[in-house]
Amino acid sequence: MKKVYIMRGLPGAGKSTWIKNNTPGAVVCSADHFFEKSGTYQFDPTNLGKAHAECFAKFQKALERGAETIVVDNTNTTKWEFEKYQNLADLHGYDVELVKIFDGGLSDEDLANRNTHGVPLENIRRMRSRWQE
Repeated sequence: MKKVYIMRGLPGAGKSTWIKNNTPGAVVCSADHFFEKSGTYQFDPTNLGKAHAECFAKFQKALERGAETIVVDNTNTTKWEFEKYQNLADLHGYDVELVKIFDGGLSDEDLANRNTHGVPLENIRRMRSRWQE
């Protein structure tokens, strides 16, 4: 059966490691891909809306062409962030699994030090405070 995994977790919690270990060959849709230019990550908060729109468009295209396994690799800290992916996958007949890593048992300081995109400590604290089950 076709499957969509929707990752949920703070930066540095281990989402990318989980994807690498559990979904080889999957189509990975991530807003972070928008900021990866010539092998480096160049985050610009003014383009965050564009990044998420591009991520969702890639997701839609993967569903439409019937990709076997699709992963949404964003933090998805609140329900509204992932529900649109979940609802569209349901409409296309995919089995959907939410993969919640949250903080991987790490402190905010640990997450700030270990995340690969340089998300600052204060941003991680804000994300933790708005987390919705």
